Amino acid sequence: MRWIGFMLCLFPLVTHAAATELQVTVASGSEEPQAFKYPIDSGKYELDLRGSHRYQAAFKDTATKRDVCREAEYKTGLLLTLRPLPKAADGSQPIEVIGQVSTLEGVTEGQRLSCGSHQVVNMSNKAFSDTVQVEAKRSKVVVIDGKYTVILKVM
Repeated sequence: MRWIGFMLCLFPLVTHAAATELQVTVASGSEEPQAFKYPIDSGKYELDLRGSHRYQAAFKDTATKRDVCREAEYKTGLLLTLRPLPKAADGSQPIEVIGQVSTLEGVTEGQRLSCGSHQVVNMSNKAFSDTVQVEAKRSKVVVIDGKYTVILKVM
């Protein structure tokens, strides 16, 4: 019976000592928002929300003088790296947000070979970096490239 009372006294201390976590929600256009949770420690977290697309790559092998056709891949969308920094003096949690937005400019047909045609993929990549101060239990919103809304919250 004493153990139950002892455990009830320790319960608030144990729950208070639990590691805080970073809640990340990403919304884009009319798509359903995606939510992720990461423990706040000294690690970095990568969030890859890019979509994968296929295209045809064809070239002439100079050594064998043969046509070679392969299927290749490009990715479009948002790639984020989140890194918690040491807590600030006011108690807020700085989060370093680094990433890039990749968009497809177009696919053009290139040289036609015996096994297929070569497609040329034109992509644009926009890199960004910011350090965001997130207060405990308050949301901080970051808008990226006018298309992605990232909501950070420390729980």
